[in-house]
Amino acid sequence: MDDEKNLTNLKSQGNPWGVVSSIIVIVILLVVGTVLVLHYLKKDTFLDKILPGNNSGDQVKMVTNKLDGTKVDETKAKRHPLAIIVENHPEARPQVGLDKASLVYEAISEGGITRFMAVYGPHDANKVGPVRSARTYFVDWASEFDAFLAHVGGNLDALDKIKAEGILDLDQFALGDPTYWREAEPGKAIEHTMYTKTESLYNIANQKGWPKSGEFEALNFRDPKPDSTAVQKISVDFSEAQYKVEWEYNPQTNTYLRTMAGVPHRDRDTGDRLAASNLIVQEVERWEAITSINEQGWAMKTIGSGKAKIFIEGKEIDGTWKKTSRTSRTLFYDEKGKEISFIPGFFWYEITPPDVFKAVKVL
Repeated sequence: MDDEKNLTNLKSQGNPWGVVSSIIVIVILLVVGTVLVLHYLKKDTFLDKILPGNNSGDQVKMVTNKLDGTKVDETKAKRHPLAIIVENHPEARPQVGLDKASLVYEAISEGGITRFMAVYGPHDANKVGPVRSARTYFVDWASEFDAFLAHVGGNLDALDKIKAEGILDLDQFALGDPTYWREAEPGKAIEHTMYTKTESLYNIANQKGWPKSGEFEALNFRDPKPDSTAVQKISVDFSEAQYKVEWEYNPQTNTYLRTMAGVPHRDRDTGDRLAASNLIVQEVERWEAITSINEQGWAMKTIGSGKAKIFIEGKEIDGTWKKTSRTSRTLFYDEKGKEISFIPGFFWYEITPPDVFKAVKVL
């Protein structure tokens, strides 16, 4: 009788352990349901990264790219190189997008005014410029990578060479908006206002059915061995103060920081200072070249051999360069004739005539 009474009391009061169990089951069901919903609605959630088995198909595979030796997303590692001509007149400064390139060539275009050719591959730039016209020697260096070549016209001899050699050409004159666009600024001449972006140029290349991957000879790379005690400063005086370049080794970043015309050279949009892991000063013979329509400029001996100074990790290598044909890669050798190995990272080529090369100062 008492047992029946106690059972009746338990039923009327409820079993507390039964309530707790029910709550636990409900919580577990809610958690599992939330995980499943997040997994199917958004693959790159934090849960995908921490739950076993959920991220097996979403991991980014990093591989070495041939252009600058760095490890990048596998989908970008073999992307076909893209070369863009960028000007360096004082009114064009500061430039934008050079910091996203893998390599930059700097050479004198007219008089003592230098110009850049930036070569892109694994990294995109939302804006590059100001874009300017092509020269024959830039065509030869772009040919080392079979690169798509983006520019705004060019000297007649350069345009003739682009056509004769079958360069994969992305001339602004043929493409116009929206691949290229102008950003007018008060007091700035119109020739200093043309810009583009790598994504748009690659889209045009895809529409034309051009190769998606690049086939070219890679340089040798080695693991970095930074020297925390190294102190090195390199001065390249192209012509006048506005085009004087200085590079200073920073052992903390294992890079050379660029100064131009006495001020740090920074990207216009990001404010980041340009810095090179591998700095090459290359002596190249040149001579005056006048086109059939009386355009004055320079021609350069890009094929052959000559002297070079290579700066890596605070050390100087006095060496030579060799390029056997227009489409072959320029290779660099030390004093013993051994091909030089570089470290992964940004390359900057200072292309100098003999008189400028001889005057390069290393402190």
